[in-house]
Amino acid sequence: MSTGLSPAAPSGAPVRRRDTRVRGFLDRLDRRFLPVVGTLLTLVVMLGVGQQRYSTSRADFLSMRLFSNLLLDNSYLLVLAVGMTFVVLAGGIDLSVGAVVALVGLVTAKLFTAGVPLPVVLVLGVLIGTCCGLLIGVMVQVFDIQPFIASLAVMFLARGLANVVSTESLKIDDPSFSALASWSLKFGQGRETWRINASMVIAVAVLLLAVYVLHYTRFGRSVYGLGAGDRGLAVELMGLRPARTRIGVYVISGTCAGIAGILFSLYTKSGFNLTGIGMELDAIAAVVIGGTLLSGGVGFVLGTGAGVVVYGLIQVLIAREGLDSWYTRVFIGAVLLAFVVLQKVVTARRRR
Repeated sequence: MSTGLSPAAPSGAPVRRRDTRVRGFLDRLDRRFLPVVGTLLTLVVMLGVGQQRYSTSRADFLSMRLFSNLLLDNSYLLVLAVGMTFVVLAGGIDLSVGAVVALVGLVTAKLFTAGVPLPVVLVLGVLIGTCCGLLIGVMVQVFDIQPFIASLAVMFLARGLANVVSTESLKIDDPSFSALASWSLKFGQGRETWRINASMVIAVAVLLLAVYVLHYTRFGRSVYGLGAGDRGLAVELMGLRPARTRIGVYVISGTCAGIAGILFSLYTKSGFNLTGIGMELDAIAAVVIGGTLLSGGVGFVLGTGAGVVVYGLIQVLIAREGLDSWYTRVFIGAVLLAFVVLQKVVTARRRR
């Protein structure tokens, strides 16, 4: 018995297959990019609010001067967050970076007091961070210690060593270091003047290098594989080396902490044992706001850069509103909570 619907059946099947493929593509797109899209939307909304409320006839809120100041004030945090991105992508955590910043700052000040030349001081400062990261990586990989505990132990170690070096603020007045700290290139005129300094150049260079390593090298694929698989199984199936990668991400995080310690010293021209308390949480917050999943395996280091901009922009808006600085923590907490919920949604979609 013939029906009028029979000719339509064969042509309907490919249409359904195409619809399924489109839905599957959109699902994969959401998994990878939804957190980063949320970051960019948050940034656009904040910039729009700032432009609406704080622009005047003499100057716009949204300008190169704004972005220059954001990067100037948060270059050390950007470097810290880049290093933390490697660790979080691999499914780990590093709580030691704030203490490492304090230790590097004090050691830098002491070395200059002893007459050590600038290049040697810079190298030693970075190596301090590298050694701290290596210690965490060895404890995690070789001795199978949880990253939280391993990094917490190194945090106490670095903070204790900082107290041993000095319990007072040490001023850095070395001429070569001061010259490096004051170097800048200025652009524009009047209220539109903005500048680039050494800390900004270093921070952007670290960010771009991280983009290359994560997205164009075997090591970067291993980092994503560690976060996506169980104890490196996914990485082994790809023919890569999970042990080296697991140690490597902590070495990178520690090295970034050493660089951040130098940048923070350039920013403050001093070293202090209480520097960096809670700085590791700021770095983690910037990574999460930037769209990297705390469960690992999903995220982009450029998103972390956007997360640092959001973090700094919150501080700017709070200051423009004339609110107490403690409100910064309130708003950052609210934004962070929103992104944690968003991550939960993304993680639930991954498990379907």
